[in-house]
Amino acid sequence: MLLFEQPVDLEKNNEDDTNIKPFAISRHFLLKLLLCGIILIELLLYSKCPKPIDNGPRTIANRSNTYFNGTHDFKTLTILISIDGFHPRLIDAKYTPFLYNLHNLRSPYDMNITTAPYMIPSFPTQTFPNHWSMVTGKYPIEHGIVSNIFWDNFTSSEFRPNNLDARIWSNTADPIWQLLQTESQGEYKVATHMWPGSEVVYEDHGDVPRERMPFYFGKFNQWEKLQDKLAQIFRYIDMPQLKDRPELVISYIPNVDSYGHSFGYDLRDKRLQKLIGEVDGFFLDLIEGLQKRNLLKISNVMIVSDHGMSNVNANDGEHVVVWERVFPADAMSAFISHLYNEGPMMMVCLKNPRDKQWIRDLIEAQLEKAYGDEISRKFHVILKEDFDPSWKYFQYDNRKHRYDDRVGDIWILADEYYAIVKEMGDVPIGIMGTHGYNFNNCSDMASIFIGMGPMFNNEVVPPFENIEVYNMLIKASALLGEEKTKKEKSLLQ
Repeated sequence: MLLFEQPVDLEKNNEDDTNIKPFAISRHFLLKLLLCGIILIELLLYSKCPKPIDNGPRTIANRSNTYFNGTHDFKTLTILISIDGFHPRLIDAKYTPFLYNLHNLRSPYDMNITTAPYMIPSFPTQTFPNHWSMVTGKYPIEHGIVSNIFWDNFTSSEFRPNNLDARIWSNTADPIWQLLQTESQGEYKVATHMWPGSEVVYEDHGDVPRERMPFYFGKFNQWEKLQDKLAQIFRYIDMPQLKDRPELVISYIPNVDSYGHSFGYDLRDKRLQKLIGEVDGFFLDLIEGLQKRNLLKISNVMIVSDHGMSNVNANDGEHVVVWERVFPADAMSAFISHLYNEGPMMMVCLKNPRDKQWIRDLIEAQLEKAYGDEISRKFHVILKEDFDPSWKYFQYDNRKHRYDDRVGDIWILADEYYAIVKEMGDVPIGIMGTHGYNFNNCSDMASIFIGMGPMFNNEVVPPFENIEVYNMLIKASALLGEEKTKKEKSLLQ
């Protein structure tokens, strides 16, 4: 015997309920009432439980939301870490297994990973110009740190990596932390640890806003151990109060670049194997630390580098040119005010720029006289106006830029695996590592990109320029509308 005198489809409404007998209607009603009661009880029980982290669709979080990790409320966390001088070829299955797996979209954690075969650095491929490009979204000629070393006419002083002169740094493009902290009226806090240019103090410098400085920042320490760096990152993340905790943490690792300059890169070198293995362990510990804190689902982590490294044989007398062999000491002091940079390039600043053509011709002739035609052809002497537009440097877009006067008048540019130094005492013994070449002519300058977290897709994307990192940081902040992003198109749009 049927429970209902007439079958009833509980998956959809019956168009003619009048045909259902009273007994059937009563049972139908009781069944619905029972189901509603069960649902109500479950909702009451669920409301007593801790709110879990949202494991929903992998999209950029709304900043108005907070996420409970079991002990504290958190907002979405973004971490950007740069490994100075780390070329993609250092990602190795044997010596850097964690980075190798990430680079191949493999992870033991439930994470989306986006990688590229390599990331394209800006010219010149040096530390300070490229780190400032990543946090401003601009090329060096546009953001003002045009080289690791240059002459600043406004302050009549020399810029070098250890120069924290606020007068020079305030006359550069605005970094990401200034944008985000200003737009949020101080609610969004940024912490930096050793990122080039982030420890400049502007408090006694005119009308520079407080947001020009990261809310938290750490001073450069070349000898800092990686475990100490990791501990500092987690001290930021573990701050007990939500209002004090930074939502963006930016850090920098100098160790690999320092080693490469002295010994070059050779994966057969056990010291290099050990060093990059320690870097690999650092990132494994970082991700495991986020997992233990139940924060992995709301964290976007970006691993980048500023440039790669090229090996130069300094022993054979052919690959390294010495300026003092081209011109004896002080021979050109009446015409040349400064010589900057060594390695793949040398920047020549003149006392009178009107002398640039004949001095360029003289340098070229003296190079050939001192080293012969075969070697001198590996070094190209150009005026700053002659840079190839594809290098996106001096007036690359046929217009003047604010920082054009920071670019030297004449440049000596070496081919890959060649270098120029000022004095004989600057020539190292053995193989030296160097960088600064234009990426178009030297693939050794390639840098890395690995992004992981809810804002990323699980995919390998084509190579892209490092100025896109800035756009990713804006996306990750979930702070600005689309109309306020720097570019209409970015990797994540």
